[in-house]
Amino acid sequence: MPRKMNVGMLANQPRSSYRYTIDEYLTLEEKSEVRHEFYNGELYAIAGGTVNHNLLIDNVKDQLKGQTKAKGCRVFTENMKVDVLSGMYMPYPDVVLTCHDSIELLPEADDLIADEL
Repeated sequence: MPRKMNVGMLANQPRSSYRYTIDEYLTLEEKSEVRHEFYNGELYAIAGGTVNHNLLIDNVKDQLKGQTKAKGCRVFTENMKVDVLSGMYMPYPDVVLTCHDSIELLPEADDLIADEL
């Protein structure tokens, strides 16, 4: 399920002229206590969810799982980073539904690489 970026929230974060590589981002993210989304070399800290937000995610996940399991689809929740634009955009979507076999987990991580979603 695509998620719109909250431009207002991103605009409030300090801008740096430094552009991170994917490898630098993954290394930093592995050690960081705060999750970040990666977009075009920039990092954006993301906040934790509220109780209502988590209930909504659970409800959406349950509905998607129930309606697509017979088709061999899988549903993942917000704790998995997704490589959406081939190393250019790596968000933590609230819910990911995939019916493709072309997914792999990053080595020694719980993060998802998806060629097609």
